[in-house]
Amino acid sequence: MDQLLVALGLFSLFPVLGVMLASRGEPQSTALVGVGLFCYTASAGLSALLLNRWLPRLSYLHGMAGSALLSAVAFGLLPYVRAGWVLCGLLVLAGLGVSVHFVLSRVFIAELVPDDIGRNRIYSLLQIAVNAAAAVGPLVASLTFAVDPRLLLALVSLCYTGGAATLFFALPSREYPPPTSGRWPVSRAVLGRALRSAETVRVLVVCVVGAFVYAQFFSAFALFVAGSFDSVVLRAALLAAPAVLIVLLQAGVTRVVTRLLKAGVRPFAVLGAGTVVFGVAMLLLGAGLPVLAGAALAVVVFSSAEMLFAPMVSTAFAGLPIESSLESFNLRQICWTTGEALGSLAGGSLFLWLRLRGEAWLYWHLLAWPTLAGVGALLVVSARRNRRAAGGTRRE
Repeated sequence: MDQLLVALGLFSLFPVLGVMLASRGEPQSTALVGVGLFCYTASAGLSALLLNRWLPRLSYLHGMAGSALLSAVAFGLLPYVRAGWVLCGLLVLAGLGVSVHFVLSRVFIAELVPDDIGRNRIYSLLQIAVNAAAAVGPLVASLTFAVDPRLLLALVSLCYTGGAATLFFALPSREYPPPTSGRWPVSRAVLGRALRSAETVRVLVVCVVGAFVYAQFFSAFALFVAGSFDSVVLRAALLAAPAVLIVLLQAGVTRVVTRLLKAGVRPFAVLGAGTVVFGVAMLLLGAGLPVLAGAALAVVVFSSAEMLFAPMVSTAFAGLPIESSLESFNLRQICWTTGEALGSLAGGSLFLWLRLRGEAWLYWHLLAWPTLAGVGALLVVSARRNRRAAGGTRRE
């Protein structure tokens, strides 16, 4: 319930956050939109890492509830301030709450559930909750923001407060996250061991690549839809479709993945397969199909990729040979944020540049073929090494 409420609050605000920032008056509005969104995105992705030394001193209950309340206060104050630096400061604080809440919730699952199959099931349930909120949130935004932004932000704040309240009925008060092995979010010793492990490096690389391609839906694809279709309803349907499909189909995909994991398939193989399917979605957009058909097919394929990829990222990082699960998820945040930030940058700049030159199709090919070839090669290498390891074990 906590995850559903906080996600509903976030996705009710996100569709209109840029509009709200732009309405803060000239001449600062244009710059404020970009700076404000960057402040929130960077903070939500990485700011929990700055609290690395203090998070293990907070119980899961107090850390998650406190972070949700911090976001509730910061979001709730947004309509009542006008100075750009204050708005950006509130967005940084809101992002800090989101970041801490996300990391602690995933670490708690990694510590509570001992096996990949169980973890993937729970991470998949979180994926369903988040996408249910993503499907409903834009409707909440459209119904309330035009009436009064203060009403929308009050509802957002209430969602976060409600999420915090539910935790007091669900989490133990004396369970604490494990400490990291040093002062840094990821110690040099752990990073060194990770980089010396070919299997771990493959997980890190595919996480960055997958997050890069995943970010295209919210950057390049959103721009593609806005520039290709005049119908507001059609644009909204294409952008909301992945959330709806994930709510309807994620449970079935999770059952398939569970059977694969029970049969001995490694989490990396599922992670890599999801990334390859992302590449197929990009390829469809550049294949010269009729625009609507290409967009609709790409949405379906993209949704399939997300159902494989998103839960398995957390599952794969939880299973890395790193003693502290908090440190493992700090590494996950670094990889994910790097890929997503670079993907958003490319989708919002290179795609527009190529589209203005009449070569938008080239952008999708520039994404698709390196993704398919690079991740495909890593999957082949991983499969061969696993077969050799299995053969050696049987001979022994």
